[in-house]
Amino acid sequence: MKANPSEPMAAAAPATAPLPELSPAQIRQARGPEDQQYDGTGENRRRDNPVSEEELLWLWLCSCPGLYRNAVTALLHYFGSVKEIFQAPVSALAPWKKTGSKSSLQWVSFLAAHKESGSPERMAELLRRKEISFVSCRHPDFPPSLRDLPDCPYGLFYRGHLPDPGRASVAVIGARCCSNYGYQMAGLISRMLTEQGCQIISGMAVGIDGAAQSACLQNGGSSYAVLGCGADICYPPEHIKLFRSLPERGGVLSEFAPGTKPLRNHFPVRNRLISGLSDAVVVVEAREKSGSLITADLALEQGKDVYAVPGRCSDQLSRGCNRLIEQGAGIILSPDNLLDNLAVSIGLKRVRPDGRDSRRAAAESLPALSDEEQAVFNVLSSDAAGAEEIAAKASLPLVRTLQILVQLQLKNCAAEISRNRYAVILKGNADLF
Repeated sequence: MKANPSEPMAAAAPATAPLPELSPAQIRQARGPEDQQYDGTGENRRRDNPVSEEELLWLWLCSCPGLYRNAVTALLHYFGSVKEIFQAPVSALAPWKKTGSKSSLQWVSFLAAHKESGSPERMAELLRRKEISFVSCRHPDFPPSLRDLPDCPYGLFYRGHLPDPGRASVAVIGARCCSNYGYQMAGLISRMLTEQGCQIISGMAVGIDGAAQSACLQNGGSSYAVLGCGADICYPPEHIKLFRSLPERGGVLSEFAPGTKPLRNHFPVRNRLISGLSDAVVVVEAREKSGSLITADLALEQGKDVYAVPGRCSDQLSRGCNRLIEQGAGIILSPDNLLDNLAVSIGLKRVRPDGRDSRRAAAESLPALSDEEQAVFNVLSSDAAGAEEIAAKASLPLVRTLQILVQLQLKNCAAEISRNRYAVILKGNADLF
């Protein structure tokens, strides 16, 4: 069952000092200067109505460093409400100190320090300065798909916006150390989903996640990253450009308090939110034991459809996807095939502005190539090959082949994946290189 913080529990809260009065200005600060969220029509609107005191108290509780969901659940069961937790003196936490468990002693000490130094007003001001918004599970703007989770987060911190519940959302996830083929397939699938009006959900990791979210933004779509750290921390650091771009057309979300470091145990926890926010999950590449498979399993538990890109039996990065397909996941034969399946499974409405099949459109979009350029282009594949190998297959001298490869790169037909190793660029993926 899902925890319901609105229902008082049996234990009575100890007598404490009254809740401090909050001024209207302090209440308004909680939502930050750019608090824009989606309304029922999918359009952004400004919410000028002040936040309730209860919402501020949820902000205060969820901002406590090191206080995880299980501890919050235990506190709510004992005290009965977030207000009673806030009002309770530090001495009221004594029962957990007596347990002697290391985890209890840790979060009790964190909460005790938070009570001494962290008022709701101070938390609201810190969020305002960092341009971070907060929404509790009790607020009407909280993502409805997450409310149904048995382990629903008690609150979300976010930069930018929350996903629009009126639009289809698809998670595109996969391996960090992906192949060039996987990287390009992630970009191609994400771009085609974006063209159909889908929101792209992922984890902003290097590899598949980053390719999918970058392609979405580059094609004018909305993408949302769910982090395993605070919403004010860019992890991985090399995705700083993506981190800064997401709030403009989508958002960066986290259930962890601002300042929380990206610890290893945070990522399996955040994966349930990636699947929870999505109507379907697409796995592009994955090893047999990976976080992507955890997300896929969670999606199945949540009643979501899972699709996987098949790969060669000998490829380590394809074993996870092949295993999912063996277990019943939908197989992605092409991006068009995926869109047709989503039209049935989640009611996605196909949009073909020019009425052309994507493969025909891809062929027509190629720039004019000379005979030699065409010969080299025909040799290229999504698997990077060395210049000497390409020259031999194209029956051209190495020097001439290198010149042609430069010309193909200028025409966005090829990319140098690593030193003197080249691969074809799938349609629409030039901006990923």
